[in-house]
Amino acid sequence: MFVANLDRPWLETPFPLQGFLIEDTQQLSHLAALCKTVEIDRSKSVGDAFVAVEHGRDKPLQGLAAAKRRRHPDFLEVARRVRAGAGERPARTPRVRSRDERSLLEEELLFSAPLIEDVQASLRALTSCVRADEPLDLTEVSKNVAKVAAGVARNPEAVLWLTRLKSTDEYSYDHALDVSVHLMVFARFLGLPTEQVECVGVAGLVQDLGKTQLPKEILAKPGPLTAEELEQARYHVVNSLRIVANKPGMLPEMLEIIGRHHERIDGSGYPLKLRGEAIGVLAELAGLMDTYCAMIRERSYSQPLSSQQAIGELMKRRGRKFRDTLVDQFVQCMGLYPIGSLVELSSGEVAVVLQQNQVRRLQPKVMILLAPDKSVERYPRTLDLILNPLDSTGAPYRILGALPDNAYGLDPAEFYLA
Repeated sequence: MFVANLDRPWLETPFPLQGFLIEDTQQLSHLAALCKTVEIDRSKSVGDAFVAVEHGRDKPLQGLAAAKRRRHPDFLEVARRVRAGAGERPARTPRVRSRDERSLLEEELLFSAPLIEDVQASLRALTSCVRADEPLDLTEVSKNVAKVAAGVARNPEAVLWLTRLKSTDEYSYDHALDVSVHLMVFARFLGLPTEQVECVGVAGLVQDLGKTQLPKEILAKPGPLTAEELEQARYHVVNSLRIVANKPGMLPEMLEIIGRHHERIDGSGYPLKLRGEAIGVLAELAGLMDTYCAMIRERSYSQPLSSQQAIGELMKRRGRKFRDTLVDQFVQCMGLYPIGSLVELSSGEVAVVLQQNQVRRLQPKVMILLAPDKSVERYPRTLDLILNPLDSTGAPYRILGALPDNAYGLDPAEFYLA
């Protein structure tokens, strides 16, 4: 618990004037010896146990008081558990709340993490079959993708977080999952029917299977490809179609997406140099997500961009490589401050964006990483800028702006991937 006020002047005690966090029973005993009652700031408190300190005794809260203080799972704790792959699969599907038509972020992370693992396992199995020239069956892949699509419907940000938390540091697998999930999130945002959401999810996952047949020296080359190497690399589209054509679980719409996801509206794409609407909306979505997701992952020849930087690069291609309306809609989908973005608050604190607010896009849910003096928060806390609009001084919280990923020497991964 964070002790904010005492029933006696602070100067009469050895405690700091700005308050303090009770971290052990010795501190609690010291406090109880000096005070009969104290005021607790729940927004700065951490852990599971909230107790009332009165007349030198700690008494568990009962009834309604306890219910009001029952805490939801902590994002940091959940993120680390998900990253480590710890824990059993939750049996209960997360409830979608009427307040925001979303499931609770932390609950969805725990529930959908094993589903993401199933998709990853399916992709590895497919890749092994391709390399061993064994029969391919996409039925199981489709079933697993459908379960992830249901998670996207409940809480898209949670599933996007899982692409980060469950990354393998193997570009081909991470990129395939990125594209699949981002496609489903964007398709859902556009209001496409469930069948099409699942369709783009499967297509996005397997559209680059043909790259498994490219020489490693091309895939891992640290510099630009020669004209001959580029032509060979582009042939992966034909390879992908050949691999998945007529296989169980593969639909005609998926084949169209796979075959056209490198086409561009100005005719500069490949392999058919299609233009404009001849590409098809779903294939163009796949191309847009393929481009975006490639930018946010480290590759052999480039460092990853932040989500905001990658969106900025897409804006440069707006109306030229991709239809302006689709780029604009994707920016709306991701928000002004995409999840994982570092932002500076009006309080001076630095936070990472956890979840968008669908109505008030400038007031997302964040996790505080740095205090106003830019010191590292020992116990990062989550803050919903809608539910907690005021900072500790009573002033309204505002996001002053986005920060680069390395602002103040900060690496968010050190917090939630440790």
